[in-house]
Amino acid sequence: MSKTVSLSTGAVLPLASSLLLGLGAGLASLPAQANNGLQLPAYGAKAMGMAGVSIALPQDAAASANNPAGMALLGNRFDADLTLLRAPIRTEVGSNHYADNAVIAVPTGGFNRVINEDMNAGLSVFGQGIALDYGEPVFGTRNLKSNLQQVVLAPTVTWRLAPGHYVGFSPRLAYQRLEIAGLEGFGFASPGADKAYGGGFALGYQGALSERLSLGVSYASPLWFQRLERYRGLLPDGRLNLPQQAGVGLAFKATPQLTLAADALWINWSGEGSSGNRFTEGGPLGASDGPGFGWRDQKILRLGASYELNEQWTLRAGASFSNHFIPSSEATFATLAPLAQYDHYSLGASYRLGNGWEVTGSYLYAVNDRLKGSGASQGIRVGTDVNYLNLGIGYRF
Repeated sequence: MSKTVSLSTGAVLPLASSLLLGLGAGLASLPAQANNGLQLPAYGAKAMGMAGVSIALPQDAAASANNPAGMALLGNRFDADLTLLRAPIRTEVGSNHYADNAVIAVPTGGFNRVINEDMNAGLSVFGQGIALDYGEPVFGTRNLKSNLQQVVLAPTVTWRLAPGHYVGFSPRLAYQRLEIAGLEGFGFASPGADKAYGGGFALGYQGALSERLSLGVSYASPLWFQRLERYRGLLPDGRLNLPQQAGVGLAFKATPQLTLAADALWINWSGEGSSGNRFTEGGPLGASDGPGFGWRDQKILRLGASYELNEQWTLRAGASFSNHFIPSSEATFATLAPLAQYDHYSLGASYRLGNGWEVTGSYLYAVNDRLKGSGASQGIRVGTDVNYLNLGIGYRF
């Protein structure tokens, strides 16, 4: 005879807190291979199945990473997911060929609780970064590698302004760890790993424009980090901040089963020295006008669909397109961050197990747009496609 197991709210709260702390610790110790710049293309198991679409369509408790106000529509729930990434990196410097085959696990999650009819409180945990190790020298005497992990804790509060209209606020607390080696040829000796703490905030609006059409608007400030003292001789001002970004989304319920959604997202990579300064900026390594990754601002369009097949199954699909924000002249430092994947395609599905539980699976493919160096980066080619496999579990109580 089968048994039905139910959890009370009192049992879920400590369990959710413990799991979220575990997710944060896991993110702090695991690298990520991202490709919306340093960010993952999607946060949350369900958003992954729609190529990141999320600003006007919150679906799980990682929603604050996309739009803090979206947490107002989630009710009482807990979510956790794990993304497995495979990124076969292929780089050419002159006539020499280098490679790395990265397989990485990245957790994400969140928790949300209804306080009263006007207020919700929750927490989303997410991260970004990059990891590679060519296993041999490229620009120096040591093996060329870069490893950056950034983990973000986003406590979130939402308020109802009027029926169907909500605002959300999320102070963001962040940790990062950086290790770069193999740049002796540029005059920078490898100092080992360093860490820093930082913070910022995010704001959002979620509103019903009609019975079938919803609007989401979000803004996130830069994540301002402490100086990485060991990298004052490499990074402009020794800092590796995450830039500000803003987005707008629409979600349209075309039929009772079918929801169509779209996001437009802007990321201000050029506004931060480490990401925005050009390789030929002019100043020495570590100076405010010293070399950086040379990224332009990124503009992203995401399109997605969600279809409720029946009471158990929901199917999803999506696509995401970005401008080419890494110029060919910046291929030299792109060997440390081969993130020239601008188009993404995804599929996903959720299955409701009953008693508030559901599981979600998603697959996303990031297309390789191989970067061929020009100017000061002549003779360098770098690129990789990235495969994302995500599995998540959610519980509504």
